[in-house]
Amino acid sequence: MNLCSALPISNLPPTGCPPGQEVFWLFDDSPENFRQKGGHPIYGEKDIVYRFNSLGYRCPEFDASAEIQIVAAGCSYVLGHALPQNAVFHELFAERLRAETGKTVLVWNLGRCGAGNDYISRLLYLALAKLNPQLVLVNFTHACRREYVSLQNRYINYTPTSKPYDEISKDIFHHFGALSSPFDDQLNFFKNYKAVECLLANRTWLYSHIAPKEFEPLAAHMDLSRYAGQLEVIDRARDKGHPGPESHRRLAELYWKKFIELGGLAKFADKAKI
Repeated sequence: MNLCSALPISNLPPTGCPPGQEVFWLFDDSPENFRQKGGHPIYGEKDIVYRFNSLGYRCPEFDASAEIQIVAAGCSYVLGHALPQNAVFHELFAERLRAETGKTVLVWNLGRCGAGNDYISRLLYLALAKLNPQLVLVNFTHACRREYVSLQNRYINYTPTSKPYDEISKDIFHHFGALSSPFDDQLNFFKNYKAVECLLANRTWLYSHIAPKEFEPLAAHMDLSRYAGQLEVIDRARDKGHPGPESHRRLAELYWKKFIELGGLAKFADKAKI
């Protein structure tokens, strides 16, 4: 991916996941790791299917429609890495919304493995014009992650815990590591949070966070009335690293509780416009 493909004019950028395909494994959720770690107490080798649309997102095509349309944005936690799609928090939320309203509900899952808050604000900017959702669920991720486009016009997703895959990315990772500080991470999160807040000002939206302590110094600048809670890892997905089905179920409950508290169910049940 380069700058042009990261900022398309009339669509969303490709993710790098297999476009238009169904696969049983993805990245480190691999058969080798699965067997090396002794399997999983719930999920076997054929129990998880990643179904990607034509741009590589784990959701229907972007021309699909429903009475209630939801966008979910975030990193691998939102993508549902190493989990069945119906176990991810936003799908559980959508299923409850269907049951409570009797309406059709569609989730566009914009999650991407390793994504940072730069990605979240960029994708929401591009997605709102294309998808026009009635509801947006955001899961902010670790503040240390960054997006960067190199002199070679290559997109780099900087995550400190990841290993660079070639000499160019290795050099960029080295420079980012040398320049990084927790204070700059907070400032970058502030910029991305405020961008999201402004983008969604006239929409129904809620957010959660992977690590709430990261944003505590900025809490006075945030709309905490929309904060659902933390995606806390209390069990593990098939890769034994990402949050498992119970973790997602509990986050779905937190989102639902906040949704009800803010009058969301009444709004959608009454077919009110945003």
